[in-house]
Amino acid sequence: MFIIDDLLLTPLKMFTNIIEQIRDMAENELYGEDKIKEELVKLQMMLELGKIKPEQYDEAEDILMKRLEEGAKRKESEE
Repeated sequence: MFIIDDLLLTPLKMFTNIIEQIRDMAENELYGEDKIKEELVKLQMMLELGKIKPEQYDEAEDILMKRLEEGAKRKESEE
């Protein structure tokens, strides 16, 4: 009986693992420190090249800094 249970539950376990991996990738994309720092550098370059106005820079920087703080909180709560 346990073998049948294992056979029936294996696809569900695999699906759950895939969902968890997708979630982790999405969180890393949104809250990953390296990703956010990269975006901050790009933002700074756009400002220096005159592609965005200082007001746009400030607004985007605030959003990125909030994401960075949220990422740090999430990382801290996982530990």
